[in-house]
Amino acid sequence: MDIAVITYAGLPQLNPLDAPLVPALRALGLDARPVIWDDPSVDWGRVRAAVVRNAWDSHLRREEFIAWADRVGGVTRLFNPADVLRWNTHKGYLKTLEARGLPLTPTVWVPPGGTLDVAATARERGWDAVVLKPAVAAGGLKVFIVRREQWDDASAQVAQLAKEGDVMVQPYLRAFETEGERSYIFFNGVFSHAVRRPPTLTTAPRGFAEPHGFTPEDAAEARMAHEVMEASGGARLLYARVDVATDNEGRTRLQEVEVTEPCLFLPMDAGAAERMAKAVVARL
Repeated sequence: MDIAVITYAGLPQLNPLDAPLVPALRALGLDARPVIWDDPSVDWGRVRAAVVRNAWDSHLRREEFIAWADRVGGVTRLFNPADVLRWNTHKGYLKTLEARGLPLTPTVWVPPGGTLDVAATARERGWDAVVLKPAVAAGGLKVFIVRREQWDDASAQVAQLAKEGDVMVQPYLRAFETEGERSYIFFNGVFSHAVRRPPTLTTAPRGFAEPHGFTPEDAAEARMAHEVMEASGGARLLYARVDVATDNEGRTRLQEVEVTEPCLFLPMDAGAAERMAKAVVARL
């Protein structure tokens, strides 16, 4: 096999928004197939390259997943590399990016086993509502939005989350209810396409039902996305997705940089799958 396109048992044929990579690779003459990352029958030494795409249970089995990446990266080309996957599967990487001057949403970090007086913290910082989430998570799992009238219960929620690891406490951005997030996608360090990701809350306005591609017009925001990508590894990364949103003061803030298993919304741009396939070929 030339290219193992890595997924997990819950999506054996890949998410439809990522699946176009396989035919795009085949169109370039490569034997590309979806492969479940923890399938014990796979001989990774006989694969030319492995491209992580939909390993969407990695946050539930982080240490096992990283050990797999270290092992596979030792016998074939793995994209993104194992050290990048280790770095990116714990949201502590955001501290590194913030230290480099990138505009992260303000965050209070609670260490494992720690506590936080959420009400006092929110009042001190002028936050009307907060978001509580684990530093190792994906897909909104164990993410809580806590509004002012619920603050008395929030400290107990933080303590419960902290039993399992680091916890992030951030202001809730009202833009999540109106415009959602914007994602900038890169292949081999080069911008490919951008996608608006709609609000997922029931309070979202009509007309935001599906993600859709857009042409970036905010030069400062696009430049920030490039800076985030470069600070996260630049051209060393086969793929990267930079997620941004508007804060409560109208400024663009970094939400995540996804370089492990982000959905890349390939059908949202006519040439995206081909561009990614060519980026893979360039690594061979």
